[in-house]
Amino acid sequence: MFGFIHFGYVAALVVTGGASSVMAAELCIEDWSTARPVVKEERLATVEAVTGLAKGKVKGDVVKVTLCQQGQRWVYRLLVRGPGGKHAPVYVDAKEPFAR
Repeated sequence: MFGFIHFGYVAALVVTGGASSVMAAELCIEDWSTARPVVKEERLATVEAVTGLAKGKVKGDVVKVTLCQQGQRWVYRLLVRGPGGKHAPVYVDAKEPFAR
């Protein structure tokens, strides 16, 4: 259904009298010919809009963007190369990127 899909895991922290690590499944679509219809159908922000907004919000350069589904929520996983050259993922809500 989604062509090139990457299955990964995102750690979620749950506090119930103490801290414990729980794994939540993450479904990612790396092929943009497959992701594009999802963006349209789900009325998500476009990758162009997200990368444009990221320029003023993240420290570093966005080198890769992947559309991921975490439960019922869609997010963009931005791979950002920081000022020191180190890469780090930044997750952004796909419907309301950088909203506050």
